[in-house]
Amino acid sequence: MKRNMLSAAAVAVAIAAAVPAQADMLLGGTVGADAWMSSAEINDAVDGGDKTIPSFYASFEHFIPLIPNARIAYANVESDAVAFKQTDFTLYYEILDNDLVAVDVGVSLIKFGDGEYNAQGHMQTFDDEWQPAIYGNAEVGIPMTPLAVFVEGNVGSFDDTSTLDAKAGMKFTIPLVAANLNLRGGYRVMDYDFDAIHNPAGSKVKLDGFFAGVEVDF
Repeated sequence: MKRNMLSAAAVAVAIAAAVPAQADMLLGGTVGADAWMSSAEINDAVDGGDKTIPSFYASFEHFIPLIPNARIAYANVESDAVAFKQTDFTLYYEILDNDLVAVDVGVSLIKFGDGEYNAQGHMQTFDDEWQPAIYGNAEVGIPMTPLAVFVEGNVGSFDDTSTLDAKAGMKFTIPLVAANLNLRGGYRVMDYDFDAIHNPAGSKVKLDGFFAGVEVDF
């Protein structure tokens, strides 16, 4: 009896010791922020000015196969000719995830809010608009280095509105005790045609430019 009790106690201690390590493997996520040095163009012709736009994002990943992971991203877009707040709500699955290649695929619901648009003197505000999109993220590590290249973004077309928001760049990973610190940089482009903007001068908005950011991957 005592021997069985000691064996059970040993198993219990081993399980308790293993749970934190397993939890680190089964749950994870990212938190990050970027500074985007963007240039705006309206209707393929009008210079919308240059602005540094802040953006933030966070994701949560788990071990349950059929339930998607979740991600949220926010950008306060502003230029001389257009301004709006963009929030992306994304559900996605990890298709691949290893030391060399990672691929995520999912769907996003994008909210555009507090919009102001000025094309050739025609000032207009537009109400909140929601748009669906396909989400994708692919990352390839460079062997024997802390570097990786990545491409990520949303693309969609619905109800006479087309959306493209994409990033491409590189990241440098610094291992920490309980997480990785990623330094990221690259190029971002937003290319939109808003049906909600009924402006006689047109409704096309394009912003592009380089970005730099920091990300914690835990």
